[in-house]
Amino acid sequence: MAVRARPKITFQGIIYLLLAAAFAYSIYTYRDQLVDIFQVLREGLWLPLLATLLVLVVAIYNQATLYASIYRLFELPSLKRELVPLYLVRRFVTVAAPSGGFSGWVPVIQFARRRDIAVGTVFIANLVYTILWYSTFFVFLLLGLIYLFLSHDLQWFEISAALVMLVADLIMIVGLALAWAAPRTLSQVVRWLAVVVERASGWLKRRPPLTPAQFETFAADLTRAVAQMRGRDWRGLLAPVGHALLNETLHILMFYLVALAFRVHLHFGVLVAAYSISILFFVVSPTPGGLGFVEGTLILVLTTLGVRAHAATVITLAYRGITFWLPFILGFVALRWFRQHPGVGAESEETDLPLPSSLTASDDP
Repeated sequence: MAVRARPKITFQGIIYLLLAAAFAYSIYTYRDQLVDIFQVLREGLWLPLLATLLVLVVAIYNQATLYASIYRLFELPSLKRELVPLYLVRRFVTVAAPSGGFSGWVPVIQFARRRDIAVGTVFIANLVYTILWYSTFFVFLLLGLIYLFLSHDLQWFEISAALVMLVADLIMIVGLALAWAAPRTLSQVVRWLAVVVERASGWLKRRPPLTPAQFETFAADLTRAVAQMRGRDWRGLLAPVGHALLNETLHILMFYLVALAFRVHLHFGVLVAAYSISILFFVVSPTPGGLGFVEGTLILVLTTLGVRAHAATVITLAYRGITFWLPFILGFVALRWFRQHPGVGAESEETDLPLPSSLTASDDP
């Protein structure tokens, strides 16, 4: 009688189980809010709500296009049929493992390793993506904070959260500028990290996650990516910047349409202030995706800006239901799809650009 082989427990499998547990925990913990969102959406005008859903689809596609425009700068594969679900997975992981958006880099880098794409180049591309996201958002955040200040409604915790996000953005910009100005120093830093990781793994009596050779390959990829960036015409950044600004505009439009669904007309100042605060505490929040925190803060901001309490509540619940919960659920579905199709994109015949080689995934411990 044949003996069944035990299924191998891999590091990726453990991470998937943890993310699935985070998804189940979020759904279970906030099930009452989901019921409230469903009931609220039933009360809204269907035409503006349908328009909001359509704008959400455009926004998701625009995010994939933003990724594609950045990837083309670094001569990386930029198929939108892969980048759309990959963006949804990134969004899901950002919420399930909150870290100001940086945890969302993990599935993108893991996908690059699966396809044997230069991981260092993907790392720099994601750094550029995050800088564009933070920086273009700050344009609207600044307008929102100014409006709140003029309305005598600017709170200390809003200023503190904005400063935290600003510092994070400046650190990324300075890091990219240093890599641009001194690429050799970047390679030295990576090699120093390799030594630190190897020593720490020795103390823990564990095999290091990356070998020195893989760190060398990663450093070479980073150096190559910076060299590619330095050789590009600055006009190549116009498309990514345009898509990043369009993303913020589409989300403000969704906020307006949701308010319209409940017969509330918000003028531009209130729209920008409310939207910017909601995204600010989505990123800088003690809870995953700002759950509970964003809702309370957004209702408070809307009511102090003259919106009736009931209207502020239903607008907040409907907006969060469409722009937070729906992408969150779609992201988990996309995560399961990627897990069930591990070879997706590995033999694509429509790759826009050639695939550079990079480090391959090491065996799981």
